[in-house]
Amino acid sequence: MVKKKLRNDLLLIVPLLVAAIIALVVILTRKTDKPLVARVYVSDAIVETIDLSDKTERDYTINGKNGELVIHVHDGKIKVSKSNCPHQDCVNQGEVSDINHPIICAYNEVYIVINGNANYDVEI
Repeated sequence: MVKKKLRNDLLLIVPLLVAAIIALVVILTRKTDKPLVARVYVSDAIVETIDLSDKTERDYTINGKNGELVIHVHDGKIKVSKSNCPHQDCVNQGEVSDINHPIICAYNEVYIVINGNANYDVEI
């Protein structure tokens, strides 16, 4: 009786485990052909849209609510290189190139969100 229950459990668990591993591999290896675009917001308004597929190194100065931020872009990555905020969390975050990691400067009410397509917008 115990062996039959164990066999039935394995018949259910093994296919689910295989399906989960296949799904994980597909998700992790999936490449997007859409260009990455960083949108810079100040108080929920887009003030700059930056194409991260352009490999040119450049800086942008953004006027936040309490001062200026300098955003540095190179090699498909974006970071806040200078800010007048007291804690410098946005500067210390470093470079970002992932759509799952926004950059936030709460002091200046500035946030940067990376999207996979120039025609896609984020509702926050």
